[in-house]
Amino acid sequence: MARDDAVDEENIVLICAVCCANCGLYNDLDCCGCSGKAGFCCLNCEFCCKPSAPMLPLVCCGPRCENDGCSVFNIQCQFCQFVLSGAVPCNKEVPVAVSLLGATLYPKCGCCVKIGDIKGGSGDYVESEEMER
Repeated sequence: MARDDAVDEENIVLICAVCCANCGLYNDLDCCGCSGKAGFCCLNCEFCCKPSAPMLPLVCCGPRCENDGCSVFNIQCQFCQFVLSGAVPCNKEVPVAVSLLGATLYPKCGCCVKIGDIKGGSGDYVESEEMER
């Protein structure tokens, strides 16, 4: 499956997270370079300086229209292994989470938890029954 994003959020290990903003370490071989995007509703402005990222309209930057889960505002910045993300309201790329110094407290307790581990197998949020535990 071809990725349409410069960062695979499934491989971000949460270091610090509060509700719909987080910072983490990108645990992927594809971490060399930098990328970012900021969006309002369905319009995103992106930049990317990574050899393996998909081509943007103006080679390394440009506008892009996408449906990211109906977030009014979203932002993501990646520099090598460091990733900062936020969305209002939260979406599939920035799920609700609470973490401090690598210890995730919500929605799943653990140490060095990846964003992919707190989402369901289909890329959706963890089922509410599991979150109630």
